[in-house]
Amino acid sequence: MVGDQNGNLNLDAGLNRAELAVLLTRLRGGVEELYANTGYYEQGCKFTDVPAWAKLFVGYCVRNNLVVGYDALRYGASDPVNPAAACTVILRVCGVEDGEGSIWNYNTACSYAAGLGWIDESTAHANTITRGEMAVLIYRAQTGARPGIPPSTGDGFLSNGKPVTEENVLELLRQLEQDWPHGTVWGTHNTPGTHKNEVPSTAANRVMDVYWVSEYYGCSGYASMVSSLVFGDKANPGRKLDDLTEMRPGDIVFVVSPDGVVGHVVIALESPNQEGRFHYTDGNSGEIITWPSTEHPDIRSYSLTGFSGGRIPHHLEVWTRYPENVPFTGESVEAWPAISGS
Repeated sequence: MVGDQNGNLNLDAGLNRAELAVLLTRLRGGVEELYANTGYYEQGCKFTDVPAWAKLFVGYCVRNNLVVGYDALRYGASDPVNPAAACTVILRVCGVEDGEGSIWNYNTACSYAAGLGWIDESTAHANTITRGEMAVLIYRAQTGARPGIPPSTGDGFLSNGKPVTEENVLELLRQLEQDWPHGTVWGTHNTPGTHKNEVPSTAANRVMDVYWVSEYYGCSGYASMVSSLVFGDKANPGRKLDDLTEMRPGDIVFVVSPDGVVGHVVIALESPNQEGRFHYTDGNSGEIITWPSTEHPDIRSYSLTGFSGGRIPHHLEVWTRYPENVPFTGESVEAWPAISGS
């Protein structure tokens, strides 16, 4: 960003869509390319409502798939930028465009960016974004850091920069229930229209590799994605729990047969109750994502003591990404909202 003729950054002022195009061009390092190929980028701007000074920049952004207009002739150059638009273009310019339409979209861009620790909730829910708030968004997106808060990529911190606690994990899981709602298509690579894990998942994938299960598709791919969106890409490495009663929200649960074959993988949403039962979320359950709901009254059917009264000889193995110095509290027993029949 640059200041006005008086050197003022005007951080409390709003940002319009023409100014956004200038900002994005600079972020991409495209200014030199812009002036070396002015004809090409001028032709990229077909909009009739873009002022002359901004046409090159808007054309550059259009050519690089960073922005689109309202229609073939209207860009809305003087319209204020809202948080959803800001998060969308910053996700694109920072190379997260591969997940657009599958991992995130315009309507979920704010919550996805908030999960990465790039934008505060108060900013995400505002009607417009200021120049100062845009500067913070760019800073966090480029550095992975939050001013005054330890980096979210470090052990002991979640993907949103908050410390690893059961309460903070539950907060992220509730947000993920909104972003990836019950009934979303999630199956194997053979499932038509399925989603898959496209989130950087280094630590979670190492856990999946222990069992030779997919890191991208099916129930294990879904579990890997959820774990990574909560605990981060490389931070907070997984470790196998010895005491399954100390399972916590966000833990990865494997259903394993006596011969060591994984039958299913889920993410725990709470600690087990006195009967050893707990709520969970999973992918590829009938080729969809499931969360606890009235349509699934037996969602607490998983038990630490076995399945179907011991008639099914599978057992559970649990991996956690809570650091060892974060003690088990027992406060997450039945922490997920109870439902009728659960």
